[in-house]
Amino acid sequence: MTMRIRTGSTPRTLTRIVLLGLSAAALSACGSSLSESLGYGKEAPDEFAIVTKAPLVIPPDYSLRPPRPGAPSPLETAPGTIAQAALLGTESFGQTAAGPSAGELALLTNAGALNADPAVRALIDDETRALKQKDERFMDEVLFWQKPSEPNRVVNASGEAQRLRENEALGRPVTDGETPEFDDTEGGGLLDYFFD
Repeated sequence: MTMRIRTGSTPRTLTRIVLLGLSAAALSACGSSLSESLGYGKEAPDEFAIVTKAPLVIPPDYSLRPPRPGAPSPLETAPGTIAQAALLGTESFGQTAAGPSAGELALLTNAGALNADPAVRALIDDETRALKQKDERFMDEVLFWQKPSEPNRVVNASGEAQRLRENEALGRPVTDGETPEFDDTEGGGLLDYFFD
């Protein structure tokens, strides 16, 4: 049995490699359109291309004017005017709002809305402030129901030992005299001991 060893590549193998590379390049070039055509890609609407339409308005004389072909609608406003109104904070786009009609005025008068107190906001603020303070007091009582305890007393060991020796030498009871304590108001703690 003889074994054959290949030392070079045949033209057929080279052709296969070249065709494989070309097909890979061709498929990678159409990757985005292939996914879109299969329905894998999503295209969100452009949020800056949204156009608002003016509301329909009945003309005051109730006679319809025939539209002019190719002319812009008189109800639509120019995008520049809309942008200017958005920047300046006005909503009317150059249109003036009509005042209340006679029926609306009669309704407001009968309801007493025209005699409203101009200081109603201050009154509401005062009432809200009073309720808030009442709620805070209640919460303080609920959360902090315990009275603050007295601070812990720290006994001065060397002073206490000296007091006990004096009481023993004089024949007094051990409980006679005041127990010496450290004063918390004087020092700043442990570091003051090292840096005095």
